[in-house]
Amino acid sequence: MKKYISHVLMALLYTMGSYAQSMDDAIRYVRPELKGTARYMAMGGAFTALGGDFSAIKDNPASAAVFLNSEVGVSINSINNEINANYFGNNNTVDSRAFDIEQFGIVLVLNDTDDGDFTKIGLAYNYQIEQHFNEKFNAIGVNNNSGLDDYFLFHAFGIDTENLRIRDDEIDRYGEDGAYRYVYDYLGGQYGFSGQQAFLGFQGYMIDENGFDANGNAIHRSFSNPENNPVTHDFFVTHTGKNSKHSFTLSSQYQDKLYIGVNLNSHRSEFTRIDDLLENNYGSGANINDSNFINELYTIGNGFSFQLGTIYKPTKNIRLGLSYQSPTWYEMTDEFKQYMDSSSRNGVNLDPIYFDYNLSTPSQLSGGLAYIFGTKGLISVQYDHVNIQNTSFDIGNGDDNFINQNKKIESTLQAAGTLKVGGEYRMNQLSLRGGYFKQNSFNKLSHDLSNGYSLGLGYDFGGSTLSMALVQQERQRSESLYQEGLTDQFSLKNEQLQFVVSYLLKL
Repeated sequence: MKKYISHVLMALLYTMGSYAQSMDDAIRYVRPELKGTARYMAMGGAFTALGGDFSAIKDNPASAAVFLNSEVGVSINSINNEINANYFGNNNTVDSRAFDIEQFGIVLVLNDTDDGDFTKIGLAYNYQIEQHFNEKFNAIGVNNNSGLDDYFLFHAFGIDTENLRIRDDEIDRYGEDGAYRYVYDYLGGQYGFSGQQAFLGFQGYMIDENGFDANGNAIHRSFSNPENNPVTHDFFVTHTGKNSKHSFTLSSQYQDKLYIGVNLNSHRSEFTRIDDLLENNYGSGANINDSNFINELYTIGNGFSFQLGTIYKPTKNIRLGLSYQSPTWYEMTDEFKQYMDSSSRNGVNLDPIYFDYNLSTPSQLSGGLAYIFGTKGLISVQYDHVNIQNTSFDIGNGDDNFINQNKKIESTLQAAGTLKVGGEYRMNQLSLRGGYFKQNSFNKLSHDLSNGYSLGLGYDFGGSTLSMALVQQERQRSESLYQEGLTDQFSLKNEQLQFVVSYLLKL
């Protein structure tokens, strides 16, 4: 029965050992990116102590009360990613591009004419893209250590081969496609994600039965590469999507020294990951010529958070800023598909299955210091701290299905910070800007660092302002092909160039 299936398209997420809800997800939705108005990005995002900018509002809600006038603004961003993947000494580079409306906002400034202590109120709405997920990379090389069979062998341990077969009575009862779906779902209920992967590997010619060990556990052997030859891998990954935030802000100025504010935030996340592994070069003793394993993950999420912030001016020239970002509480839906192809035979297609769960991201604390050189310019420093270990998954009914995954996040990830430095020099209506930012790794076990430089300029026409920024960023990180079995890592070097244009109109 095994011989006449090679394509399997399936979906199910039962356990925390599945393709989704991993540490990569925790980092993806938490890791800050430099996104915002052209002025904000040109100055490295160091605005917690400054305010007076739409993207500063997303960091510190007290920023809305710093505005001198009511304004409306919009920003567009062009992004170019160049990612080099190194896999066992072989380098391969892929380019990708994206273009989007980065930001849109409006702020209303209400001045108090009664000479009270609260001299100004700022009301604001701001739409902001927090993260762009668009990127592509391609890891190509010869693996002498492990292959796709090791992935399936890992998941198949202890699962009796008889449970991985399709019986004639099941085909008679459900039809051919229905029988595969029936067995796949049954294995998910009995063994979780591992049972489904074992089924996929068995039916796709990757593994075969090999009896039982001394403890009575079913064991398997490689069917695709019995001689354990080095195999050639071509691993292509595509990410698309974005994480955006709608902020509704209330802020106020107290006398001449203190600004306070609060944000209520609505979050929207859209993410797609498609990874495609081609494996061949099995050697003369192999039972198949090549294999193709594809995973597709589509995630939609909606969330809520709030922020509290303050800016204090101890002197005319010095500003201190402090803000608190609450956890973001997401409701997520995943659609997960898998496709297995070995040596060009007919197969079956099964509809995907959707999985709902909750994601809670950690809180963030930001502090900043700025010095104002009168009307000539300024310099600003900011530090953001996030304890990513506090990220957690759950399915919302008190079930502890994610307990092991949450423990792995806590033990493997670590708190990290982002340093931002920016400056501005004004020459009448023209402003020249520059910035620097550096982000430390969230992962204790893998290298993941990001840093960048920025520059830009702005021109004040009186009733409006036009600003531009150019941001060059480099991120280095390591990833594994899969979480289990085939865990060989490849290094990624991402060189990103962003060009942002913002237009602000005074009301």
